[in-house]
Amino acid sequence: MHAWEAIQKSVDHIEEYIKEELMIEDLAKVSYLSLYYFQKLFSRLVGKTVNEYIKARRVANAKPLLRSTDRRIADIALEYGFNSHETFTKAFKEIYGITPDAYRKSKILLTDFLKPDLSIYYTLVDEGVPLMVDDMVLEINQRKLEKKEYYTGISRQVDAREMNTAGVNTLIELWDEFHEKKDTIPNLAEDGLEIDYFTTDATPRKVQYFVGGLSDSSEAAGFDQFCLESGDFYVCTFEAENFKYLVEDALYKANNYFFGTWLQKHDIGMEEMEPFLIQKYVNVTNDPKIEIWIKPTNNK
Repeated sequence: MHAWEAIQKSVDHIEEYIKEELMIEDLAKVSYLSLYYFQKLFSRLVGKTVNEYIKARRVANAKPLLRSTDRRIADIALEYGFNSHETFTKAFKEIYGITPDAYRKSKILLTDFLKPDLSIYYTLVDEGVPLMVDDMVLEINQRKLEKKEYYTGISRQVDAREMNTAGVNTLIELWDEFHEKKDTIPNLAEDGLEIDYFTTDATPRKVQYFVGGLSDSSEAAGFDQFCLESGDFYVCTFEAENFKYLVEDALYKANNYFFGTWLQKHDIGMEEMEPFLIQKYVNVTNDPKIEIWIKPTNNK
């Protein structure tokens, strides 16, 4: 058994019994590892200590109840293994930067620390070969864009950490703003493709985030425009059964696989890519699908 397979057993066990008492010694037995090696490997592969991970997943599982029910926060806390309203509030604020009471009263959107599927980091597929993992299918290909494409929408400078950490999600807020204004953008293509686009910013630790729809080349007053130049790209396509899972879980995991595993294993580093990332929302209804596009500076 590979080390990641042993730790995956404990990750799956934690999720199944998230509301019950979880002892590190018992999780080590589930993984068929000594207590020392279990804790060491867990932290290395998951990115958190065992107790930190359990706390993060308990908070993530409890969070939807704050808005979908009117139950007391203390009762929700007890259901998910916290011994008081205060300990749950402390954990919630530590992870999200906001109290559960403030979250319940607001419309703020939060990004969770997701349950990992470790196999995605240790499975290398050939180009054009689909990979089925964690309730999604992904495939990576090289693709040539024959002519430039124009997109019109809105953009904002955001903290680069928002792309892959738990907390307030202003990226979704920008999507909401775009959809509110979409009918007022005169040059959008009817039923056209929608994208988001990340590129580097002059301010350290910041990126420019653009959300928009396929359009013609004319400019629309009050809106930003992005031109995707023709050329050769690497494209990671991934699909899931429903759009909610696609954008909340699969999107994060596909990006991690594409950049953290596949491109690295093919010796394609960040310095060999144009400084932008494009995500095309190809289908959002039946058989939802997203494509991640990057442009290498020199094809291998």
